[in-house]
Amino acid sequence: MLEVPGSSKSENPSVEGVGPLDALERDIIAYWVQTATLLGYPRSVGEIFGYIFLSEQPVNADDLVEHLGISRSGAGQGLKALLDIGAIRPAHNIADRRDHYQMQSDLGVLVKQFLNVRVFPPLEELRRQRDALKETVAASRNPHLAQRFEKLLRWQGKASPLIAVLKSLTS
Repeated sequence: MLEVPGSSKSENPSVEGVGPLDALERDIIAYWVQTATLLGYPRSVGEIFGYIFLSEQPVNADDLVEHLGISRSGAGQGLKALLDIGAIRPAHNIADRRDHYQMQSDLGVLVKQFLNVRVFPPLEELRRQRDALKETVAASRNPHLAQRFEKLLRWQGKASPLIAVLKSLTS
């Protein structure tokens, strides 16, 4: 069963200050699961972020294993994914040597990191593939495909201002 630090319920807590999820907390985690899925991440990443979002205190991988029922490696992979996009940040706990994490509260940092990790690298790879295909199509002298690639380049021209705005957010 999912449990979250700071939960208002205290029946049968497995750790001090931790209780079963109430309906609102389950709905909040479900929201983050849907968000993660929309962004191409596994359900567990959404559950981990939802848990961290709800937590009043920094959490560690052991907390995630215990309260979300995920494997230790799943917790580690989810935390790494969230760190990579800037959704969470390390939090130091002097009394405990384990790594702890909390939500990234700076939207600018989150947007910048997400764009630099999840958006721009795949777009750049697609641009390289498109350019290579365009050269191959030109060499094939296929008028139909040449026309399609001209249209693709016009679409790219229309999308360029949006990409420029997104890139300006990361500067």
